[in-house]
Amino acid sequence: MYIHLPTVIITTILLNLLLGAAMFVIFNALKSQKSFRTWGIACFVFAIANILAGLRFSLDAPWLTVFVADLLIILVPLLALHGLRQYQLQRSVSNRWTARIMIISAVPLYFLYQNPLQAQVLTASICAALYIYSGAYVQTIKPTPKFTRRALSVLFLVHGVLLFATAVVVAIESKASLVISSEQLITVLLIAHLLLTTATTVLFPVFVFSLNERRLLEVVNIDELTQLFNRRGFFELGSELLVKNQAQARPSCVLMLDLDRFKSINDRYGHAAGDACLRDVARIIRKHMREHDIAARIGGEEFAIALADVDRMQAEQVSRRLVERVAQQAFEFEGERIDLTVSVGGIVTTANQRDLSELLNDADSALYEAKSSGRNQFRFV
Repeated sequence: MYIHLPTVIITTILLNLLLGAAMFVIFNALKSQKSFRTWGIACFVFAIANILAGLRFSLDAPWLTVFVADLLIILVPLLALHGLRQYQLQRSVSNRWTARIMIISAVPLYFLYQNPLQAQVLTASICAALYIYSGAYVQTIKPTPKFTRRALSVLFLVHGVLLFATAVVVAIESKASLVISSEQLITVLLIAHLLLTTATTVLFPVFVFSLNERRLLEVVNIDELTQLFNRRGFFELGSELLVKNQAQARPSCVLMLDLDRFKSINDRYGHAAGDACLRDVARIIRKHMREHDIAARIGGEEFAIALADVDRMQAEQVSRRLVERVAQQAFEFEGERIDLTVSVGGIVTTANQRDLSELLNDADSALYEAKSSGRNQFRFV
């Protein structure tokens, strides 16, 4: 199948100009999100690189159509990665790393630009490494929906693998009889760039907005002091867990944990010390939770925990470990030791007709019994 190369080049240029303009429109609406400006610049740079690369067939100026064009092509994945770092860190990011890669790339390209095929091998190899690194880097940007993160990562990785394959084919072509013409190679590369760049660029806003949505949900559902869920988050996610357990005929467990004599700690050591104790207890709770368990701070010194698929014995083991671990922990604030204990109340049930509020009330009754029996212990109803 014959594909007209100039048409592919022009389409690639126009599409990247449109995508770059779209990124700047988004940046204009969201001034704080500088990543969109960076990605817009990347689109424009890619368009310029295509214009210069396309001129090598009609303009005898390899310093411009090879050296400068290839440097700009290398700059594109660097800008994409820079934008990702800007968004992840939500602050200004140094350009030092990008500048170093560009300088390191420019040195060998300077000696190779008179040989376009060798320059293309080097450029494709560098870009491939950058895209593969970007694919791995995307996986570190959390919290984001797994599908969006994986989709963007796969696009980067496929782009990297394709460019490595291109580098190998061009290297073979430069040393052996031609199996595929240069024009065909460039056409395949440009089509791949067209599809992958388009898909990747379209995914950038989806990726960012999904991360914004997740962060907004965290603001609504996360307790700022302890970084556990708050009451709203506990009832939302805990209810989902309860329904899931009931649908699978599994037992449901709810624990209530309360710091003993917390008011006296605040009165004696100050509210800053009380806050430090709450953070330390939250850290201990977090260490004892599994991936699907839900832990929350639902009141001043009250914590609630919804355990997924545990029987009475397992729930009591978790409660015992929490009580013992807090009692054994050496709590200190500004050099002063604070004796801290907790009481735990819990309920384990397989009933299908009970909601989370009812279970929480029963756990609270068990907690009251633990408090009345001397504190620093657990009770179940």
